[in-house]
Amino acid sequence: MRRGTEVRDEGRGTGDGAGVPFPKVVGRFVRQVIGAPDYDAYLEHCRRAGHPPRLSEREYVKDFFEARGKRVRCC
Repeated sequence: MRRGTEVRDEGRGTGDGAGVPFPKVVGRFVRQVIGAPDYDAYLEHCRRAGHPPRLSEREYVKDFFEARGKRVRCC
């Protein structure tokens, strides 16, 4: 018989948004949709990759907009 109060952690806490507050998740989503830079996501990537961030927030935003027109596009 299955218990209704049993808590399982299987599959939880391993995704990109694990433990991130909902407003922050919405903010990240909106920035992705409109194509704005997301420095917090960059910092999270650096933390997960195990290296310190190479760019300050100002440098990150500058690099983001400089590279924006240089990407390969299909149309």
